[in-house]
Amino acid sequence: MHLIRLLRPLNGILSAAVVLTACHLSYCLAERPLLMALGAFLITSFINVTNDLFDLPEDTVNHPDRPLPAGKVGEDRAWVLALVLLFFALYVSYKHSPWVLAVGSFAMFLGLLYNYYLKALPFIGNLTVSFVVFLAFLYGSGGYALHRVIPAGLLGAYLHLLREFVKSLQDMEGDAPYRRTVAIVLGEVTTRRIVFWGLILLPLLSVIPVFFGYSYLYVIAVLLLVGFPALVISPTVLYGKYGLVSGMLKLLTATALVALWLA
Repeated sequence: MHLIRLLRPLNGILSAAVVLTACHLSYCLAERPLLMALGAFLITSFINVTNDLFDLPEDTVNHPDRPLPAGKVGEDRAWVLALVLLFFALYVSYKHSPWVLAVGSFAMFLGLLYNYYLKALPFIGNLTVSFVVFLAFLYGSGGYALHRVIPAGLLGAYLHLLREFVKSLQDMEGDAPYRRTVAIVLGEVTTRRIVFWGLILLPLLSVIPVFFGYSYLYVIAVLLLVGFPALVISPTVLYGKYGLVSGMLKLLTATALVALWLA
């Protein structure tokens, strides 16, 4: 059970849903979409496990209930799990196609680099992990109909970037001795304002894909499921409700996928 918690399976399931959505947007010209979805789950799990391994000192303060800082899983077992996930992620991607193998390998490389080093670099680290989200959409396209998939990938990356900024606010206390995050560099008040205005702009940005061929049904759905909820939660970040905003942004990522199915 503790090893499963280390995977953060909900994140993996969301990544699999991203891949299936990208497949749908690209008319599923790439065959075997479930194989790509499994690959996305394994890639995300690998990145999550290595993230917890490299973040162990900070997580003793920020997330002491996680399996590693709580002592429920040893570091040796976690490294073995990470290697097993890496092997099967590469194998599943290889069995699908060269495109999927290349994009998946690049995503895991960036994820590992972020966990080990780039996370300590404000802005660069945040942009890197958001780009990994963008790569998940490219992964699910199988290399087909990229003009349909790229707008969706940019929306997903934007939502994740906002969540990265919120997480930097959440983890200020534990991060301060180890790294300079966006919230530490810019200060709590400025970072709050950036997230606030980022949420205010979200309804406008989310409808831009209609100019690239997305349907008007998508516009209605994305405003109802993503844009308007973002406006509702935007003031809460100014009052320090970081956990609520972070959770809502993850939920908005899921509801954005529903809207994208109508594109």
